[in-house]
Amino acid sequence: MERELAKATPALEAGTQLPYPLAKQMVAELGLAPEADRLAAGGSARSEAGASSGRDPELAALMRYAQTQLMIEMCRVNPGFALSFGASVGLFGGNVRSRGTPEQIARWVPPVLRGDKIGAWCLTEPGAGSDALGSMTTTARRDGDDYVLNGEKTFITNAPYADYFLVYAKDESGSVQAFVVERGSEGLGTSKPFAKMGMKSSPTGAVYLQDVRVPADHLLGGGIRDRDHVRKSLATERIGLAVMSYGIAERCFDIALDYAKSRVQGGQPIASYQMIQQRLARMYVALSNARRIVYDESDLSVLDACAGKLYVAEVGTFVALEAIHILGGNGYMEEYAVERLARDAKLVEIGGGTTEIQILTIARHILSGS
Repeated sequence: MERELAKATPALEAGTQLPYPLAKQMVAELGLAPEADRLAAGGSARSEAGASSGRDPELAALMRYAQTQLMIEMCRVNPGFALSFGASVGLFGGNVRSRGTPEQIARWVPPVLRGDKIGAWCLTEPGAGSDALGSMTTTARRDGDDYVLNGEKTFITNAPYADYFLVYAKDESGSVQAFVVERGSEGLGTSKPFAKMGMKSSPTGAVYLQDVRVPADHLLGGGIRDRDHVRKSLATERIGLAVMSYGIAERCFDIALDYAKSRVQGGQPIASYQMIQQRLARMYVALSNARRIVYDESDLSVLDACAGKLYVAEVGTFVALEAIHILGGNGYMEEYAVERLARDAKLVEIGGGTTEIQILTIARHILSGS
């Protein structure tokens, strides 16, 4: 990450370079898509290693650790790059892989895993943010062998450049279903990248659907009967976002600690002053607690996923802002990266369900005993 991603970050942040070629290079060099060929040939969505991990707790823990560490290392350098990669491989690829038919998995997952194609996960709408399901207005009407989609999605990661879109819409029964829509489909449009406060390395935009006709075999899984499938997908997203925040916080703490040791004022390093020590100590306590959440080896429930996302997202912003304070005027400058990481950190408190939504969901689960 420091060899390749760090040197590309200024261009990624300026929008003069897109993240996708570098992500493809990363996948190839690190061997991150070993199952792509098997899936393309119609193999099971669950790898032999994955099947073994179900019987071998140590292997399962190692696989989770590897995935977590990869995301942390990306986020230490460039959280926006990690966001774009995670939305394509995780939110699009992961959902198709876990809920799609064998034919859908073979067709759409391998190109995304390799980085040959870019995926986007399309849930949020202009009038349906926190109430994404209840206020959803995007519709899917059955017409012979096709479905006709109409609606608009916004704040969609990768939307301006994605090849595949996993679009959530309400069918005629009111059930929320997911449909794979390919770029080039008649009636499908996307916006230019939005101008944002942070996560600038990750292109974000809107998706427009006007009488977009998709074959019935593009309906994810042939139709998902699990009413909570979207909420379960959101829980997976929230776990990933918590890991992102931890990576941001870890890097900001390291920068602040090094700076406090080397910056001399009044004839001594500022780390010798108790007020700076207090900030560093509180930063470390928050980081230490967050570490125990993101490296949890158990399968987290929806409740714990929301709790983890709520806490670690706030830690990310807290530690980043404290780092700026310790660096003083330098913290406000691009040279030390903490100002960029602070802007990136704030998104995690909003995306994937705001702080308020996490609190409401946690309260509902603990009061119902579920």
